[in-house]
Amino acid sequence: MFPHFFSYILQKLHPLHRLKNAIINFKEGDTRLDLLITGEDEVSQITQEFNFVLEKIASLKEARSLFLRNILHELKTPIMKGSLTADCIAESTEKERLKRIFDRMDYLLGEFSRMERFNSGEWCLNLQEYRFVDLLDHTCDILLCEKKNITIKGEESTLIINVDFELFAIAIKNLLDNALKYSSTKPTLNIFNKAIEICSVGEPLSEENQDFSKPFNRSYESSMTGLGLGLYITHSILQKHGFTLKYHYASGVNYFKIELQ
Repeated sequence: MFPHFFSYILQKLHPLHRLKNAIINFKEGDTRLDLLITGEDEVSQITQEFNFVLEKIASLKEARSLFLRNILHELKTPIMKGSLTADCIAESTEKERLKRIFDRMDYLLGEFSRMERFNSGEWCLNLQEYRFVDLLDHTCDILLCEKKNITIKGEESTLIINVDFELFAIAIKNLLDNALKYSSTKPTLNIFNKAIEICSVGEPLSEENQDFSKPFNRSYESSMTGLGLGLYITHSILQKHGFTLKYHYASGVNYFKIELQ
């Protein structure tokens, strides 16, 4: 009797085990699941609803991806035409300025595409060792920013980090961009052996805004500054690399520190 009862219990629990594994896979980004439904009990009903939810999420994800691809395509054409028109202008300071502007716009479109792939889980990190000073040079090029606009301490550092070049540059760019926009003085970038710190004079972040794991919250969800989204993206990129973004405020200075271990 007991062996049969035990077998019956295991048989009833098996669908729960499959559902648990499906939920784990869903958490990891797999929205293409299709669980087999073999009964009409509560577990089967839950499994059926779970399948419906996955189908809906997959449909929304595909629609969002198509929408973004269309936007990027439509924006690419006028930027390319503008860049070609700038090439036809006689050599001058204005021509160089226009070329840099169109190059930056083209880069930003590429960045939007990369972030969409990253957020959807389609981006695989291409990890290689780079000197941080080279990453910083690339970041300044993206920002159209002269290094003289930033006080850099430790630039002679031989810090080498194992990162995805483009994604990590985006993370640094977001922090520096915020510092340049919102600081009342020239921001400072400190390069340490196992950390990078960006300091800027200004108002402190509210306690609510210090939760970088959320893209928006009530205090800036309608803001046009983009501060919250930039910090969320930076946090997500660093987390993917196994790094940590920490923040503190002291004596009128905002400190954003990337811990590399």
